[in-house]
Amino acid sequence: MEKENEDQKQFFKDLSAAEEQAVQEVRCVEENYYSLIQAMMPALPWLADFNKKLQSYIEQNFAAALEFARELSQAKDTQDFVRIHTAYIQKCLQSSAAQMADFAETCTNVASGASKAPSLHSE
Repeated sequence: MEKENEDQKQFFKDLSAAEEQAVQEVRCVEENYYSLIQAMMPALPWLADFNKKLQSYIEQNFAAALEFARELSQAKDTQDFVRIHTAYIQKCLQSSAAQMADFAETCTNVASGASKAPSLHSE
């Protein structure tokens, strides 16, 4: 029984380590994305609002993922794992819904501002 508990604890620690590694790899992709956006900013200034929103969302999501990995590493058994995983999924769904609504509002505001901007083709 003791061996089974130790194996289970090690499994959850390994799972957490894999999760943390995946988060770090995605973090590298995020950094490359932001470098690209920064290079495009002079040509497309309207990207600034989108970039700020996306960066905020990604930071929130990474913080949640890291917290999930930390909590997962402390799971003592399958019930703990399921509880932690379920709470994380619920948090992700709530966060995604809020982020989508906020981003839709940002898109509307940017589109509204673009329609009021002077045309480059005016005579």
